[in-house]
Amino acid sequence: MNSSVKYRSEDAESEETGPVDFERAITNSGYGKFNYLLLLAVLPASFSSIFSSSAMSYVLPAAECDLKLSMLDKGLLNSMTFAGMICTSFFWGFMTDSFGRKKIMSYGYMCTGVLSLAESFAHTSWLLISLKFVEGLLISGPYAALMSYLAEVHNETHRSRTYMWLGAFFSLGNISLPCIAWLILPQKWTITLISGTMEISSWRVFLAVCTLPEFLACMAMFSFPESPRFLLLKGRRDEALNVFKKIYSVNTGKDPDTYPIKDLEDEDSFESSSDNLSDKFRSCWQQVKPLFVPPNILRLITISLIQVGATIGSNSIRLWMPQLFTMMEQFKKEYVDDEHFDSQPRFCYMLGQRKDNGSSSNSFVNETLSIADNCIPAEFNSKVFINSIVIAITGVVGYTLAGSLITVIGKRKLIATCFVVAAACCASLYWAETTNSILALCSVFVAMASIGGACVVNVIVDNFPTCLRTMAVSLTMTIGRVGAVAGNLLFPILFDLSCLGPFIMIGTASLVSAFLVILLPRKQSQKEKPKQLA
Repeated sequence: MNSSVKYRSEDAESEETGPVDFERAITNSGYGKFNYLLLLAVLPASFSSIFSSSAMSYVLPAAECDLKLSMLDKGLLNSMTFAGMICTSFFWGFMTDSFGRKKIMSYGYMCTGVLSLAESFAHTSWLLISLKFVEGLLISGPYAALMSYLAEVHNETHRSRTYMWLGAFFSLGNISLPCIAWLILPQKWTITLISGTMEISSWRVFLAVCTLPEFLACMAMFSFPESPRFLLLKGRRDEALNVFKKIYSVNTGKDPDTYPIKDLEDEDSFESSSDNLSDKFRSCWQQVKPLFVPPNILRLITISLIQVGATIGSNSIRLWMPQLFTMMEQFKKEYVDDEHFDSQPRFCYMLGQRKDNGSSSNSFVNETLSIADNCIPAEFNSKVFINSIVIAITGVVGYTLAGSLITVIGKRKLIATCFVVAAACCASLYWAETTNSILALCSVFVAMASIGGACVVNVIVDNFPTCLRTMAVSLTMTIGRVGAVAGNLLFPILFDLSCLGPFIMIGTASLVSAFLVILLPRKQSQKEKPKQLA
């Protein structure tokens, strides 16, 4: 062990006169203070992605009266960020490869922060919906740049570890968001002006506070250099070498001139032979084209449908839970004391949908979803936020267990099992009666659906060659967001028809995803690969 460390140390100190490739250069720059500072900067950046897509779910009950929100309006607010991401995912990929990672991250987070702050001043539902859509257009840019940047300032050994930290930060963001909502949304602030006293809506304060990670990420990313790999790919070797020297100096505390690498190898450039935009798009299409021919096209469609089913489930239930839990607590406060129940009322009854006693039909009366002129703002119960925290923590525990189980039972079996368990939990919600049982079923469902969707990336590795994997991941995730949009829009529509409707949709989507996973071809053996390539 000591001899190995000694070898690497001596290797790093010895000057290399010949040009070296990127991996050799980044390895010689070391791992230390620069990387730790980068992780610290990634923390607010990861929080901004979570807050952008999920913060609105806690605002809906509070803003219902101020903005006269219908259930469809709430579905639009939950889905607009994802819709914006779908529209610009490939655009931002092109922009990031053209103008650099640092610029897109820095200015992207700044613009997103300004726009998110403007949302707290929205006075109509349509304005807030429009702003959320534009926010989705913007946030996917710095997020895509961040993913590339992390891969391009770490060597192969530390790259996977860095993405594990990123996943932990996302989990921490999911836990911290309901905590922040719990601190702010139940409050009632007033401010005294010359003309009198004015009440400040707590949901507006909450949205304003949720912009802080975006501004912090913007300031943090300005202090980091451009990706050295991007500079190499653009043919700017001297600038790339200076970046390597800076990373080396920060990590080791030594003078940049003592960096052992003196020259870098050229890499394939992003620049096409022509500056014509159409030529660049044509070159890009030539790289993507193999995805859309058999057998890749069939696998791409299958995996994309699995992602759609996963996001229909996880993002619909997860984003609607604060609203549903608020409605349940409101029901308990208003009806349980006034009506006699032989047993605890079922889930759908507590959501305000029950059979009309004055009619023999099976039509449902919706008492809590209509918007009256004398709208009474929802009173936040601490249980609403505690339940959301429990769901987030369950997801963290689930990911931890899945990381161990995936090597034991296999990828395909784990993913299929997750979707089947999710479907069973979704179906059981209709008969759930106690709050604890509803919380347990929702927690397990969200965890299973999220894990199933995340593990699909591992299936892509088995079904596509190396040169197509990155594009396949990007494309399937983009199509998967269609499920998030469709699920959040269909949820209120089906809910108004019957409480059972959205849960049938989500459960069916989970079962279809499980079935499609089973249909995917198994990983090819090493003996089969050369034959197929030949």
